[in-house]
Amino acid sequence: MRDVRIRLIAEIGLAVALSLALNAVFTLLIPFRMPAGGSLSLIMLPIVVLALTRGSLVGITAGLLVGFSDLMFGPYIISIPQMLLDYPIAYGLVGLAGLFALRPLSQEKAASNHAGGQPDPAAKQVPSIAKLVFYAVLGTAIGGLARFAAHVFSGVIFFGQYAPDVQNVWLWSALYNISFMGPNTVAVAICAALAFPLIYRVVRTA
Repeated sequence: MRDVRIRLIAEIGLAVALSLALNAVFTLLIPFRMPAGGSLSLIMLPIVVLALTRGSLVGITAGLLVGFSDLMFGPYIISIPQMLLDYPIAYGLVGLAGLFALRPLSQEKAASNHAGGQPDPAAKQVPSIAKLVFYAVLGTAIGGLARFAAHVFSGVIFFGQYAPDVQNVWLWSALYNISFMGPNTVAVAICAALAFPLIYRVVRTA
């Protein structure tokens, strides 16, 4: 049990480090930033893959840590509640990518010894590449949509005064946030579809 916890902590730490590294690389290569925050990045990718592999709780934990860590790199902050919603909460919600995914590997290994130590044949079945790709895209869509919702609420609550008088504030916030969350989510979905099948099989046999 202790070894499992240590491994999960290590994987969470690795996911956080990779997220920040990807964000830093994209900041250098694509120095694009929206006027009120928001940029193009693959920062969600490690969170999504970890959530798909280990479950939503582990993914949410990693997302919260990524959100707090990202505050060190030029955050856009106008208040503490806005900061919490746009950073740790928004990135934590990305961890919901694992909510409807395959059974987490930690649970799979626990179920592999049932009925007096006999292996569970179902636990040994390796999902097909197509199934893993499907869950990678589905998980990214769920996590990206959850983060998008947090940013939309933040835009309405904290930035609504900047919306044009002739435009609905919810529509304004949704359009603003989809301008960077849309490309980010599509890019992460493509990368996750390529990376998750390989990572899942490697981690499963480790």
